Amino acid sequence: MMSARTTLALLAVLLVLRAVMAALLPLSADEAYDWLWSLHLAAGYYDHPPMTAWLIRAGTALFGATPWGVRFAGVILSIPATWFVWQTAALVLRDEKRGRAGLAALFFNLTLMVSVEMLAATPDMPSLVTSAAMIWCLAKLQSSGDGKWWLGFGIAAGLGLLSKYSALF
Repeated sequence: MMSARTTLALLAVLLVLRAVMAALLPLSADEAYDWLWSLHLAAGYYDHPPMTAWLIRAGTALFGATPWGVRFAGVILSIPATWFVWQTAALVLRDEKRGRAGLAALFFNLTLMVSVEMLAATPDMPSLVTSAAMIWCLAKLQSSGDGKWWLGFGIAAGLGLLSKYSALF
């Protein structure tokens, strides 16, 4: 198994590569459409909840109306998503010292879905993070037996619904 230090180094390389691609690739039609929503923030839109527009607005407020500004949130949100996967794997596998939890986080970041969806500014970006948070809360609930984790699950689920309506399922 890889050491935690090696795993973190590989995850950092993937994060930098994701950031470079976010800055260099032109916006897709969906991203441009969502960027237009971010110019007129609302509590919801005809076919999507508001989270993507809010995140794009935050990124463009910091970095301008550039591909990097539009995609900034996805690159940053890949960090907590990875943490949730790592921590969930540590709880479920019960072997943090062997490095399988870190390997789960690394494989998560190497999947095509995460590589694309945490780069592109679409509703899947925040939905992936909230889904990872929901699963982590369930793993915490199972391992601790403490019902307070249902509250964390509910918060993550609510944020998931602000991200993508299919989070309901």
